[in-house]
Amino acid sequence: MNPFDKSDVYFKNHDLILIFIFDKMSEKWWNKENNDEIEDARILNNYKKRDLLDKKLFIFDQDGTIYLNYILLDGAKDFINILKKKKKKFVFITNNSSKKTDTYREKLTGILNIKINLDQIYNSTLATIEYLKNQKISKIYCMGTQEFIEEINKHGLICTEEDPQLIVVAFDTTLTYEKLKKTCFFIQNGLEYIATHPDKVCPTSDGFIPDTGSFISLIESATGIKPKKVLGKPNPEIISFLLEKYQIKPKECIVFGDRIYTDIKMGKKCGTTTALMLTGESKIHDIEKFNIEPDLVFRSFNEVINLFNEKS
Repeated sequence: MNPFDKSDVYFKNHDLILIFIFDKMSEKWWNKENNDEIEDARILNNYKKRDLLDKKLFIFDQDGTIYLNYILLDGAKDFINILKKKKKKFVFITNNSSKKTDTYREKLTGILNIKINLDQIYNSTLATIEYLKNQKISKIYCMGTQEFIEEINKHGLICTEEDPQLIVVAFDTTLTYEKLKKTCFFIQNGLEYIATHPDKVCPTSDGFIPDTGSFISLIESATGIKPKKVLGKPNPEIISFLLEKYQIKPKECIVFGDRIYTDIKMGKKCGTTTALMLTGESKIHDIEKFNIEPDLVFRSFNEVINLFNEKS
């Protein structure tokens, strides 16, 4: 059975002809004259590359890919269940540093109704902690939530306003002007700062809200100084860490995400297969904007399931 109802007409009797035509089409399948042509080209591209879903490790972004706030996105739970039944390895990653890893595990367990182990969660906070320890930095000023501070402290680091060695800018959903002011004063007095991730906005069920990338722009505008380091996606170390942990080759892994400039860019840097989910921030026209082409592009996990089942 073919992956999508809309594509049935294409593949019943004309597979070879249409695949030949598709090969002769512009490599930029997304750059067509109208939305119908773009949609047809997207479906054909996915169908042609369906073998790329045959992987050992599946890495999923969370916000905008699996859920929005606490609203599960179509097909996500069913696909995770399929992977679990097939005993496939899967990990949930996120750039969102406003919550503890324990909180994400509880959230995913509740939303998906599937037991998630703590080692199946990896976020930009953990990447930041690894960086700080590697740099021998233990005292930092944190522009972040209480949960971020608790995660930092849990790993033996100290958040303080007294002689910090470095500033860490995280996704602070409790941000106040006082925090911004202190951050900028520290920077003006010569203290360097890093950021947990570059995302400009965070998707919610009500719309997009300012994320750490927007905070960086504000701080840079006020101080004239860029961050020393921006961690999280698209930093390739996140994927490299997981590949090493599970002893998986890049070609045996696929990354699903809703942002081209973080999720997809990270996967491309690491040599994994990439799948853009059109359920969050990035849209098809952003492929041209960022000049980064995902291997696959889906409107929901129901589409993924159909192709995955056909492959299986």
